[in-house]
Amino acid sequence: MIDNKYNISDFTDKNYKNILQKIKNRYNFIFYNDIKSYTADKEYLLWRHDVDFSVHRAYELAKIENELGIKSTYFLQFSSEMYNLYELEIRELVFKIIGLGHEIALHFYPILHNIKTKKELKEYLLFEKNTLERLFDIKVNVFSFHNPTVEIMKFDNFKYAGMINTYAKHFQKNVAYCSDSNGYWRHERLEEFLLKGDVANRQVLTHPVWWQKEAMNPYDRVKRCINGRAKKRIEMYKTNMKKLKRKNVK
Repeated sequence: MIDNKYNISDFTDKNYKNILQKIKNRYNFIFYNDIKSYTADKEYLLWRHDVDFSVHRAYELAKIENELGIKSTYFLQFSSEMYNLYELEIRELVFKIIGLGHEIALHFYPILHNIKTKKELKEYLLFEKNTLERLFDIKVNVFSFHNPTVEIMKFDNFKYAGMINTYAKHFQKNVAYCSDSNGYWRHERLEEFLLKGDVANRQVLTHPVWWQKEAMNPYDRVKRCINGRAKKRIEMYKTNMKKLKRKNVK
């Protein structure tokens, strides 16, 4: 049963498209690297996706955005337990997202590297930045922290390792923010946030896994993603065994 106390019915592809249609002419959708040179009178909107679970769902949202002439930034993880950027199918999807005119950025998990100092942060950011650039033949201009702790949030300079920091003090002080973290609106509903007129510039964070064809509770969306990946891995294993002409002992 859908728990509408959390506005779960908001999180469908249809509603995603509906929201974008309502606001696409109100804002200039820009990339993070455009901020310093931005001089237009129109409000700007930084639209960002932290891809924690599903590159497949990211591609579906990328297609909707492209259809409406909107560009956004997709932040990819090397530490995700749900996808592998070296996997052929995943790589192909990322190239398709790039081909739709969107930007690829780094979703960095500092706890994985036990980051304690600015020097360590820069070192590991550069390592993952350079790898992502070589893997997809792109320039990576921005990064976001994955599950930032209070200690990590103290790293609030505008740039580290030549990349803009989405959690920089600049954004916290000057840009309004809305997020769908954990599959519900932690601050306010996205449509209301985008249509109100009291703040000039905004940053939106979405996680593609939450947006599905049909409304589902967050737990069910994650379970669907996990089960779908497990099923595909089994099918891949069986296919490879057949190609290699080996017995699939069960």
